[in-house]
Amino acid sequence: MNPISMQPPKISVLGPYEVKCFCKYFKGIDILLAKRFSCGFVPHEEHLTLILCELLDERASKLHLLPYSLSDLNNDLRKNGGLLQSDVSISTTDYNKTQEGHTTYSDIGIVLTYQDYIEPNNNFQKGILLQAKKLFPTSFGYDLSSVYESFDIAQHQKLENLNKSYVEKGCGNECIKYLMYNPCLEALPKREQQMVLHQQMRLDATSIFDYTIGLQRYRELIEGEQSSILNLGCLLTSIDNIHELAAKAAKASRTNKTLYKFTLESLIESINVYESSLSWFFVFDLMMRGVGCSCQDFIQLVRYGENTGMARLLEITPPKYCIELTITAGSEQ
Repeated sequence: MNPISMQPPKISVLGPYEVKCFCKYFKGIDILLAKRFSCGFVPHEEHLTLILCELLDERASKLHLLPYSLSDLNNDLRKNGGLLQSDVSISTTDYNKTQEGHTTYSDIGIVLTYQDYIEPNNNFQKGILLQAKKLFPTSFGYDLSSVYESFDIAQHQKLENLNKSYVEKGCGNECIKYLMYNPCLEALPKREQQMVLHQQMRLDATSIFDYTIGLQRYRELIEGEQSSILNLGCLLTSIDNIHELAAKAAKASRTNKTLYKFTLESLIESINVYESSLSWFFVFDLMMRGVGCSCQDFIQLVRYGENTGMARLLEITPPKYCIELTITAGSEQ
């Protein structure tokens, strides 16, 4: 039985229908972003991050052909007679590239605010930082041997220190994650697509499809579309997992480095691809599990760039983009 499904959800009124709608919204964004790898040129990491923020923003997303917009999401939530409504806004912090490389340690900050007008005791707010890394093609295109070339040892160590500081402070068990940009599964050679699908289906074969999380996965498997069963796109993973992958890569590289750039194959072998997807992260990790950091000085850093408390001590400047995701239940009297 999935231990996550046994935990009371942070947003208690997030039912199977609402989960289906939210997953549809984030999956549409994920697929569009992954298609940027198939445009005939290698996309820049910064550009992918900008596009992701545009796709999430209600106004900027109108520049793209989203299959299911934020407006569509809210309309479907209202039609079902449920309690939830959502709002997403994006803000940016202006600084030069040298500052980003040396002091910010992250590309995207996310603040999730849940406002329950029926039972205010359920209200919560969490912040999390994402460090983005994109997959680079080989001379033959994208395959499992493709490498995350922009992995940076010094930057990674700073991320570890920042995350450790807030975890030890008791603010949460995961304040920073890596966001790995990848092409669609179809961009890989056919045999490698089958290998990735085989791994995922083997994991799903031993799953019990219960509670809201299990019901959503069961529905997607029954629908039978490959894009809903599995897509690479954005994969999110922990700092600890990236550290382990980089350490193994360093041993295999025959260099004197303790950490080294790693391959797509090593990443996929270390994770459950479906449970590392963009939709899983937003819906199940953020909205249901409430992952992230609850410290107000951390949230202020993510949202406004205010260097208070631990952030000031570590001389941290804010991420380039802040995504504000607000979920409300019921209406204000």
